[in-house]
Amino acid sequence: MEKKEANKEPFNRPDGVEVKLTAKSINIRGFLFFFILFLIGSYLFVYVWDEPSSYSAGRLLGTSVKGISSPQVMLCIFLLLVFYILIQAGILYWFSGKDKKLLHWHFDWTGVGFSLTRPIPLKFYRVSLLLPGILLGVMPAIHGFCTGEANIFFLGLFGILGGTGDFLFWYSLRAFDDEDLLLAGKKAFQATIIKRNYGKND
Repeated sequence: MEKKEANKEPFNRPDGVEVKLTAKSINIRGFLFFFILFLIGSYLFVYVWDEPSSYSAGRLLGTSVKGISSPQVMLCIFLLLVFYILIQAGILYWFSGKDKKLLHWHFDWTGVGFSLTRPIPLKFYRVSLLLPGILLGVMPAIHGFCTGEANIFFLGLFGILGGTGDFLFWYSLRAFDDEDLLLAGKKAFQATIIKRNYGKND
């Protein structure tokens, strides 16, 4: 079966469409996303809760980045990753018919987590891609921003950053119908789409 990069237009084949994100593309976009997210986030947070100046934003960002090396923050980030993986595994477990034998553990340079060994409707897989990042990233970031809690705000930004690969993969699947089936590949962010509604996708 031929392979296709996810950031290019997918092509149709009778045996399915293979979609793939490379580690290079995820890392480059994630690196850029990191700076954009934290720079803009710092300026917005300071604009609302502190004196709106470049110095204040830089000080807040510097303090947050410096604090990453502290044991407490490292533990929080590690727990964030663990909960992220567990939430995603729970979603896949639920939508697989609660059969834990179908869950497959993967760990490589692209990502770490669980995938299913049998096809799953794309509408369910999209939930597993988006929900962990929303629960552990978007919602804490909004809560921290609205309450002025910088630590919670930046922890939420890390949650969003941790879901970069999932968000990118979700975006790469936008051309396919919810009823199409997705069969996960052996590596993270690789899958074969088995089209079911050809009339809607063509």
